[in-house]
Amino acid sequence: MDNIFSRIININMYVLAFLVPLFFLPFSFEAFEFNKQYLLFILVSLSFFCWLAKMALVDKELRFKRTPLDLFILGFLAVAILSAVFSVDKTSSLFGFYGRFTGGLIGLLSLVILYFVVTNNLEVKRISSLLKTFIWSGLTAVLLTYLGIFGVLAKLAFLPMVMKQLVFNSTSASLEGFSVFLAVLTTLLTGLMLFGTDQGKSKNILQWVLLIASLGLMALVDFTSAWLVLLVTLTLFVALSLWKRIFRENVNRLLIPIFLIVVAAVLIPFDVQTVVAGLPREQVLDQTTSWGIGFDSATSDAKSGFLGSGIGTFHYDFAKEKSLSFNQSWLWQIRFDRAGSYVAEILATMGFLGILLYLSVISLFLIMSYFIIQQGSGASPLLMVFIALLASQFFYYQNTVLGFLFWLMLALSVVSWQKPMKEKVISFKEFPELSLVFSTAVIIIGVAILGTYFYAVKFYLADMNYVKAQMATSNAERMINLEQAVRLNPSLSQYRATLARAYMSEVLTEMQKPQQEQDSTKIQSLVANSINQARIATDLSKNQVATWETLGVVYREIRSVASGAIDWGIKSFTEAIALEPTNPVLYTELGKLYALTNEDDKAQEQFALAITKKSDYADALIQDALLLEKAGKAPEAIVKMESLSQSFPLSAEISFQLGRLYFNGNQIAKAIEKFQQVIVLAPNYSNAHYSLGIAYAVQGNKASALKEFEKVLELNPGNQDVQNKINQLR
Repeated sequence: MDNIFSRIININMYVLAFLVPLFFLPFSFEAFEFNKQYLLFILVSLSFFCWLAKMALVDKELRFKRTPLDLFILGFLAVAILSAVFSVDKTSSLFGFYGRFTGGLIGLLSLVILYFVVTNNLEVKRISSLLKTFIWSGLTAVLLTYLGIFGVLAKLAFLPMVMKQLVFNSTSASLEGFSVFLAVLTTLLTGLMLFGTDQGKSKNILQWVLLIASLGLMALVDFTSAWLVLLVTLTLFVALSLWKRIFRENVNRLLIPIFLIVVAAVLIPFDVQTVVAGLPREQVLDQTTSWGIGFDSATSDAKSGFLGSGIGTFHYDFAKEKSLSFNQSWLWQIRFDRAGSYVAEILATMGFLGILLYLSVISLFLIMSYFIIQQGSGASPLLMVFIALLASQFFYYQNTVLGFLFWLMLALSVVSWQKPMKEKVISFKEFPELSLVFSTAVIIIGVAILGTYFYAVKFYLADMNYVKAQMATSNAERMINLEQAVRLNPSLSQYRATLARAYMSEVLTEMQKPQQEQDSTKIQSLVANSINQARIATDLSKNQVATWETLGVVYREIRSVASGAIDWGIKSFTEAIALEPTNPVLYTELGKLYALTNEDDKAQEQFALAITKKSDYADALIQDALLLEKAGKAPEAIVKMESLSQSFPLSAEISFQLGRLYFNGNQIAKAIEKFQQVIVLAPNYSNAHYSLGIAYAVQGNKASALKEFEKVLELNPGNQDVQNKINQLR
């Protein structure tokens, strides 16, 4: 039985080393991180149970190998748990923010348990074979990526759509993340070439082929952070090697890392993407903004100083702390759920206590490694890879693959030390009662793990239904799948917010029917369901700005059939603004609701605030001009809209509103010119076609008017008002 438990643990380690960089499934909303987290949790929890069962049932004693890092690692985990308990968004802290999935407590717990399973069960002799397994995984990932970039996978009809994308790679959803992975893989290959002693010619050839192939992909992707990881890691290694004379008479071996340093230094400023590849890029939050948000979040109050906003809640910190200057960038509409640096993210989400303990783990490991080098044991590929992974955490965020490799390489390095590890043994033979207690605990843990598997299956099925909803061809089918997703996973606010919008869309569709065909009972039921789902979403995620924004949109859209909807919409957008105070969109939407209640002073105040947040935000500027029209100052409104038209010549909405103002001012020719301009900019702009038809009809150009109304009917099938106008013209 001993062999069975030990064999399961060892097999799981090899499976993880090979599959984590490769594993993905096309059935969930996010194909990579979501499925890798499942794989990691299932295999690590199974290995953990086998370790405990082996001690309880076979060894009849409690064995634990203590390492110098244990207390600091457990302290870091304890801070993460406390951070999750007092989190601003407990769901994100537990599972990771939806769509990203990494960075949650379950993921971190899996990685910490992985560390202890490896340090207590893996033998030194297995380290080499485990690294070889990882190299074969890396080779497979590199091959798949080349096939994706050069369009081979896209031609294979039987493959899922996710594999036919130009940016497909098995390690992450972006080529930038894959490039950082390649920097780590290249570092490992370099280390094996430098320290390898028993490698045959075929193995050397394989390593060189993989090294060159990896460098080629890194050059194609051209991600500066990946080159920086390689440059910093190898520069530190070469400096250490020369200082400690690690290679002595074999110093020429350092030509390999020196060559790679030169390649990285040359390619960092060279824009390969523009000249050669032109591959799609991932938008990563810049370092200045990442660290600024991290520091501002950690210093916002005492609780955040100690524990941060909550592990996995960078989306909250970004919305709350981003500066006004960020609105001037072209990425201003993106709500980033991760920092551009993992270390900066720890500062924001786990506070100074979390980052202090994390850096303590790293510092102690590096100090211990230094002393081991001092004792003559020499450096190793493991240390090189660990430094590369550490460098990546300053230049990039952490995904599942990079997090897994960081903790795995940390554990393998500790195992390779051997000497600092001390084994604590408590025999059950002298204390049979203790054996009973421990065996009972193992059974309870086993049942608990099975329970988590049950919920994991439910949550996965829920996400599969969510994917079906996104692919549905009708809103009715979409609602059915979303309702099933909510039933299977009722605690996820994103499902409920999406379902609320689906109900709202069905309400609007029903209301577009002729009055006599509308089902008032159905409308009231859908309105109630939409409001209910949106409210539950805000209850589940009170500090997610997107849920409050959804609730505000729902109230705004159903205001004509729900009494008091505008007041509730105002409250919803006010809550959203409190969570994201620099977003001009929210102020503008709030101003629109005030305008509907004829509170024009408040509306103008909100539009003015939106403009102070982003001076070139077109929608706020448009609404501000429309208030002039509402106040009976049409000439001033026209002058202001004409100015906006010059500033935003490609804005269909500005051209449409200016055309409408011209029409209302009896400047029909100018109105027609503007409506025609709108249609050029947005061919399916239904209101522009309708308004142009009206303008043509006023001119007496019935043929052109009829053509425009027919286009409107094509875009809005069954619209009775448009059909009546067509009948009149005919």
